[in-house]
Amino acid sequence: MLRYKFDSLKEAELSVGGLSAPSKMPSYAWSISAKRCNTGSKLAKVKGSICYNCYALKGRYMFPNVQDALERRFTAWSSNREKWVDAMIYIMNNKKHIVDTGVFRWFDSGDLQGVDMLNDINTVAWASPHIKMWLPTKEYSLIKNYDRDVAPNLMLRVSNPNINKSFKKGEFKYHSSAYTKDNLTDIDGHLCPSSKQGNKCGSCRACWSDKVSEVIYIAH
Repeated sequence: MLRYKFDSLKEAELSVGGLSAPSKMPSYAWSISAKRCNTGSKLAKVKGSICYNCYALKGRYMFPNVQDALERRFTAWSSNREKWVDAMIYIMNNKKHIVDTGVFRWFDSGDLQGVDMLNDINTVAWASPHIKMWLPTKEYSLIKNYDRDVAPNLMLRVSNPNINKSFKKGEFKYHSSAYTKDNLTDIDGHLCPSSKQGNKCGSCRACWSDKVSEVIYIAH
């Protein structure tokens, strides 16, 4: 039972700081500023890392109105976590497009801020079993040491920090890697098809799927 009552989707969305709508995705997402990434902000200073040329630290993501929206979402979570959780659960059960597509993404920008945020997202997932959720992350220690049961519809997919490199077998059950076009010949994973279909997911749902261990993206 929700601790907070919402009279409308608009009210619930205000309580989470609003949703994002990445053009590539089939559904909505929720994100915060990439400037708040714990591990990613360190990798962004390492030449050759996947974060060195982070898409969420340039272009339209740096527009003042976009940064304001990203910060608004973080503030919504950090200022009242219980209300944020209840609002997210309400949204997952009442926003038609999310319900119809059955998928949702966490962090098209930014990353987990710690175990409290992961716990809250996990709570939302347990309460929304009809929605498959994909959470890409570089918070390696947090995922390795997480000791709660993860909701079966929450895909925690760890991103490799290095281009043209995959994790060691067994290091993480679900992960992703980025390879340059000239290094795609010997890959052993599901190659993201977006580059051949207008930079969109289309009908592909590999990132959300527990049948796909590794997803491979083409590095830009």
